[in-house]
Amino acid sequence: MTTKVLLVDLDGTIRQTASGKTFIDEPTDQKAIEGVQEAIEHLSQKFVIIGVTNQGGVAAGHKSLASAIEEQRITLDLFPQISEIFFCPNWGDSCYQISRGNEPIEFSAPLSGDGTKISCRKPGYGMLLLASRPLAEAKDCIMIGDRPEDKTAAETCGIKFFWASVLRNPEEWQNLK
Repeated sequence: MTTKVLLVDLDGTIRQTASGKTFIDEPTDQKAIEGVQEAIEHLSQKFVIIGVTNQGGVAAGHKSLASAIEEQRITLDLFPQISEIFFCPNWGDSCYQISRGNEPIEFSAPLSGDGTKISCRKPGYGMLLLASRPLAEAKDCIMIGDRPEDKTAAETCGIKFFWASVLRNPEEWQNLK
C-alpha cells in the first residue's frame, strides 16, 4: 500500500491566535480553528499529516528561532495526529523539522536539476519536497492551505491543492483521498 501524505499549512488553516492578534508572537498564543481538530483526526486515518509553515517573523526579528520551535511543539500538542512540522524561519535558505521528543533538524534548501536552490519559503516548494518525498511521490500527496503562496508551492511541486475551507466542511473533508 502506498503512503499518502497530507501537507497542511498552519497559520490561518488549522491554528489561529488565542488573543485575536494577527500573528502568533508568543508560542502559547495559539488555538485550533473551530472544527478543524475533527477534520484532522479523520484525515489522519487516511494520511500521514505533516505541517508546513513559513515563519518569517524570525527573519524579520519579531520572534526568536527558539520561540518558533516552541510554537511548533505546542502545535504538535494541539494536534497529536500531526507527525511533524517543517518550518522556514528565514527567506528560503533552509527549514527545520520538528517532531515529538527529538531535537530540531535543519535542512538546507534542496537543489533543482540544474543545481539551483529551491527556496524553502512558500511560494517556493523546497520545504514541501523535504517534508513529503521521504514518504511519497507528489501524486500521493495533497496540500491544504489558506494563502496563494500555499497554492503556488503545492502546484509547482506537482501536489494537488485544496483551500483551507475544506477543513470546515465535513462533507468535503470526509471525501479527500
